[in-house]
Amino acid sequence: MIKFFSTIGGFLFGSILLAFLTILAFNPSFFAEELIKREASKLANPPNNQLDKFLDENIISRFLNSPQTITLLAFDQLNFFTNHNEKLDDYSLAYGDLEYERLTAYSKTLNNFDEDALDKNARINLKIARFSAENAMRSHESFRFHSGPFLQFYGSHLRLVDFMIDNHKVVDESTAGDFIKRVIEIERVIDELLEFEIERGKNGIYSPLFVYEKVLEQLKTLTNTSIDTHPLLLDFNKKLDDADLSIEVKTNLNSQLKLTLEEVFIPSYKRIIKQIEFNILNARTHEGVWSLPNGDDYYQHRLRIFTTTNLSADQIHEIGLELVQSIQNEIIKILSDEGYDTTRPLSILFEELNTDPRFLFEDSDEGRQKILDEYVRIQENTYKILPNYFNELPKSEVVVRRVPEFAEKSAAGGYYQSPALDGSRPGVWFANLYDINATQSFKMPALSFHESVPGHHLQIALNQENENQTLWKKFGYSTSAFTEGWALYAEQLAIEAGQISDPFEMIGSLQSELFRAARLVIDTGLHSKKWKREEAIKYMMENVGEVRSEAESEIERYIVWPGQACSYMIGKIKILELRERAKLEMGTRFNIKDFHSTVLMNGVLPLEILEELVEEYIKS
Repeated sequence: MIKFFSTIGGFLFGSILLAFLTILAFNPSFFAEELIKREASKLANPPNNQLDKFLDENIISRFLNSPQTITLLAFDQLNFFTNHNEKLDDYSLAYGDLEYERLTAYSKTLNNFDEDALDKNARINLKIARFSAENAMRSHESFRFHSGPFLQFYGSHLRLVDFMIDNHKVVDESTAGDFIKRVIEIERVIDELLEFEIERGKNGIYSPLFVYEKVLEQLKTLTNTSIDTHPLLLDFNKKLDDADLSIEVKTNLNSQLKLTLEEVFIPSYKRIIKQIEFNILNARTHEGVWSLPNGDDYYQHRLRIFTTTNLSADQIHEIGLELVQSIQNEIIKILSDEGYDTTRPLSILFEELNTDPRFLFEDSDEGRQKILDEYVRIQENTYKILPNYFNELPKSEVVVRRVPEFAEKSAAGGYYQSPALDGSRPGVWFANLYDINATQSFKMPALSFHESVPGHHLQIALNQENENQTLWKKFGYSTSAFTEGWALYAEQLAIEAGQISDPFEMIGSLQSELFRAARLVIDTGLHSKKWKREEAIKYMMENVGEVRSEAESEIERYIVWPGQACSYMIGKIKILELRERAKLEMGTRFNIKDFHSTVLMNGVLPLEILEELVEEYIKS
């Protein structure tokens, strides 16, 4: 150092470096923000007006306040400034209060923008931002504790483990050390989540009994398992195997994580067990949210969020009943044509199909692998027809994987995870193979169309890769009315494209549609019409043909996620309605590829704004 400062040039450079380090020490977020902006410019259009600039700055701020989001987006280069790779998000009540203050200021600023002074795209963004902010404000003000962190369906205790396995990369000793630091961080997160759960109880709000019982099972699985077979250690060691590290370093890191699991992770999760055992004594006796304080208002609010419409619970219930009857009639006709005695109840016919050995796989590792292989085959065939229906196709790949075994008992039948922005991780759709008899071969094409292409993967990957959108337009708003509505529409599109010719596969596709129609009936039945859990399970089995294990898992999901199940069919209905309107009004000018570009290449939208854009497309 003395030698370095022996020249004027060295002194000046050293002074500059010292100044830089001083700024960095006191304001590292400035450099992180600038780096995100630089990376964002590679992913999205820079904002060209004050509103979009404000929205982009807001979402960048949200990124910076969420270490997990930065990791999820694969902004690895930010770690020098943020050390986010060794941290987890803040889940404390105090941070929730701070977020509400930020939301209040954000909403006030949005309301100060003059809509008439903005161009078309900016006006659309303003409408979306206001819609989202209004919903978020009301959620915090009126219903903050109506849902808890410890749910059997992808609760926080499961998401933490999934996040580490699915998103934390281990490529060297530093990232391996960060993995261990993050597992240590879980202790702090669990304490914050417990604080929230206790506050729910103080407000007289508890989950139904079955929720606590199933969460207890999951927690005991994660705490009673041998350290050597713990999912976090198995994942960590697998990642270490691929890292260029010495055996000595790997062994040391393995020992460190083992100790962390024993002394930090397991004791933290045992504290959740203790709280859940207490909560069981106060569990809700009714499953529907109507039994919560202001339960009816809460449910209507949830319907507004998830369907982006003003449809009432009664209206949605009636739409569901009509669709269920119509789809069932189509299924009965096909069964009759195939020689089945359709004078028997449909539930019996469904049971016969579900247990027919022709459509089942062997209950073994080999049988489960055959299912995964078949999903890959379906996906590859579907990819071949996409150029006939879309102007744009995703660059990111999608792979099929099994739902992690520690979570599969209460997980959905299938779900999708988006690819990393930097291309380091493909899109993944996870198939639940817990009850192998719940997977019938004739139902598999529809599920693949939904989760992969032309469903979730195509829509989500295209949105991520769309360089014509601002950063906020890509990541600032999402609604399942659009994303799930598209995926359900995609199932029908695949049929129209000739991807299903077998009558039983057609029944499987119709059952998938029936499944979503029944959700309208069941979700509103549970949360508005005071149905019991068993009543809803029975309706699903008798009217849709789901096996008991699948029906039970689905109904329990609707109970803890009120309103979301209605978004699929409401979204599909709207997209189909808009397509048919475009066909009718445009005649020979109608082009299916251009219609799909209008729907997909404008970001995720509330249905009413999607309708505005399609109307403009029709007039163009």
